[in-house]
Amino acid sequence: MFGTRLHWIVAALYVAGLVALGIRASRRNGDSNQFLNATGSLPTWLCIVSYIAANCGSLDVTAMVALGAQYGLLACHFHWIGATPALVAVALWVLPAYARGRFPTVLDFIGHYYGERTRSLAALCMAAMMLLLAGVCLCAVAQMMAVFLGWSFGLCVLATSVVVLFYTWIGGLRATIYTELLHFVVVLLAIVPIFFLVLRDFGGIGPLLSRLPETNRHVWQGMPLFAPGAVMDQVGVIFGLGLILSCGYWSTDFVLMQRALAVRRQADAPFVPLSMAVAKIAFAFLLVLPGAAAPLVLRGQLGHNWNATLPSLMMHYYDPAWRIVGVLGLTASLAAAFANNVAGFSAAWMQGIYRAWIRPHATESHYLLLGRMTNAGAVLLSAGVAYSALQFGSLMEYIQMIFSTFNAPLFALVLLAALAPGWARGGGVIGLLFGVGSAGLHQALLSTGMLRYGSRMSANFYAAIAAFCITAVVALASSRLRTNKPIVAGSTSSAARLPIVYSGVTAIWALAALGLCLLVNVLLR
Repeated sequence: MFGTRLHWIVAALYVAGLVALGIRASRRNGDSNQFLNATGSLPTWLCIVSYIAANCGSLDVTAMVALGAQYGLLACHFHWIGATPALVAVALWVLPAYARGRFPTVLDFIGHYYGERTRSLAALCMAAMMLLLAGVCLCAVAQMMAVFLGWSFGLCVLATSVVVLFYTWIGGLRATIYTELLHFVVVLLAIVPIFFLVLRDFGGIGPLLSRLPETNRHVWQGMPLFAPGAVMDQVGVIFGLGLILSCGYWSTDFVLMQRALAVRRQADAPFVPLSMAVAKIAFAFLLVLPGAAAPLVLRGQLGHNWNATLPSLMMHYYDPAWRIVGVLGLTASLAAAFANNVAGFSAAWMQGIYRAWIRPHATESHYLLLGRMTNAGAVLLSAGVAYSALQFGSLMEYIQMIFSTFNAPLFALVLLAALAPGWARGGGVIGLLFGVGSAGLHQALLSTGMLRYGSRMSANFYAAIAAFCITAVVALASSRLRTNKPIVAGSTSSAARLPIVYSGVTAIWALAALGLCLLVNVLLR
């Protein structure tokens, strides 16, 4: 009886905290931009923590622990090759241009080089991507609550939707950021003890690695150069993950860009992704090592249900009281990830579609009301997506499938415009349509068995490579067919180019992040 009462007390305190933070944040939402983006209004430390929390919440935690159990130390690539180099590029190149107001979002950047039609299509792709991610977050939190509270899946979906809708309706992005702090603290309380308990049982990192199978204890050794039939190969990891998926995600992700641009001092904006670049190196150890040890600890209990790795480790190591903290931390952070994608969907729809094409000259009060209504619609649509997400067994494989479909083509357009302004100007729409369509066709052929890879993750890497290349080639070809004279690269005015901004402290942080990334790859090669 006491345990049941304690569950309800903790849950009630959590909900009360969310409501209080939402009400507090709502006091400063004077216009639609503050509601949707909170641009230039938050302290740097808050944006850094929120940036880390938005990406390293329990969706990433659960998925990375599961990947550790499934792939061993190969899973570290998603935090090292798949994050740190791209985050340094974002800090030194992409973000300074956005922060100075030339291109407030990636949609403005695409619109500047390719026109409003391409911008609107890109906004639809980003909105669809964030809606799918919101659905999988809602699915995960509902499954966790069902175990924790004993409710049905549908009731858990409804309860989570109501709570998230309430505080995003009141506070917008500002409320989402403040509540992330609460979620992130509890998530750390849930996962950090497992890392140390696993090391205690095995006697340290070295003895743990020696107990792992040979294929799971190295990052690079034994990985073939080019072999789509292998679990992973170097071409897929370096180009598919490290270049296309990684750079595409970190340079175009609406949710994370919102947080970086919310700093009060524009000069501090690069430190937000650079802090994440360092944090990713540490989080790989924190998450992948317990995951890699899980098959040895749990002795066959997992089967192939990799998503159950972290909950099973919690059940193995924690007493009933600490399980409450652990489950609440995962549930809270999944709810935060759900809210993040709802907020991102609303901003992409309102600023990329509604304000640009449907009602371009309405009042701020109208946009603010429609922003709240869009939040509500996104929550309702996510509830439907959550049911379809139940069929996927691996969260990270599902997430990378979404990114390979939408992010890879978007990144092709961004990179073309950045490297050769004007060369693909007339081919944005057709290039993006072919890129997204090719990724969808690739997934369809894979699901029917007509294409085969060594793992679903390897298939995602090569889907990203194909979508990226097809988008770039079709965009360039279409642009050349539409113009009699090629537009010389660099003919765009200097005010429209992406500048590269350096400072002494920024350079030190960037070199430190790259050096740490290289070091861990060498040590665990």
